[in-house]
Amino acid sequence: MAKFSIVIISFNSSLKLKEVLVQASKISEDIVVVDRGSKDDTKTICKEFDVQFYEQEWLGYGKQKNFAITKAQHDWILSIDTDEILSDELLKELKELVLKENHVYNIPFRNIYCGQEVRFGRWKNEKHVRLFNRKEVQWDENAVHEGLFLKDLKKVKLRHPIYHYSMNSKAEHLAKAHAYAKMGASKLKLQDKKATFLKLYINPFYRFVKDYFFSMGFLDGKLGFQIAVIIAKESYWKYKNLKDIS
Repeated sequence: MAKFSIVIISFNSSLKLKEVLVQASKISEDIVVVDRGSKDDTKTICKEFDVQFYEQEWLGYGKQKNFAITKAQHDWILSIDTDEILSDELLKELKELVLKENHVYNIPFRNIYCGQEVRFGRWKNEKHVRLFNRKEVQWDENAVHEGLFLKDLKKVKLRHPIYHYSMNSKAEHLAKAHAYAKMGASKLKLQDKKATFLKLYINPFYRFVKDYFFSMGFLDGKLGFQIAVIIAKESYWKYKNLKDIS
């Protein structure tokens, strides 16, 4: 079995963390958790497992993840969040995987939202590159919606999923949408973007129509409507915040 480190950043993450670490410990002997000052049981839970635990002031998502991967023992990194649980099928696939130079590995996600699996809408068939070699790949330094610099590396799609327990309530989703909107507005200001009428009003409407109708979010019923509405609100709040700080 190829050796890789599992790297996690955390903050008040006790809800699903134990399940995350149970699965992670089945596939790697090197688990790194970088925490930004949790006030809940995050640190206590980590002590139950054989993990490297570090406390680090918040640097923003991209910088925090780059800091975390420097603490890993192996160059191959599997990056997951504290609400992302490796499926048993994915564990088996990873154990049989032969890691290759100039490759990164795209993992499918199944999103669990308010206790229900999302089968349609923008989160259907979601996948992310999460397994990569740190010598070739790093996170960008965006404070929010961070991504990976992938260069010309070949993406290999794995077959089995990570279960992402994204939101536990409507209130949690709204709170995160507000937080992301503020960070997104700050990012846009640095890029000298403007909050035009089109961005403020037409873009949120388009986002709702695209997610709810074109991506068939309506087939998820009330939950699909809720997701599409909050996604549209986040877009509006982002540009409203940009207008306020410009």
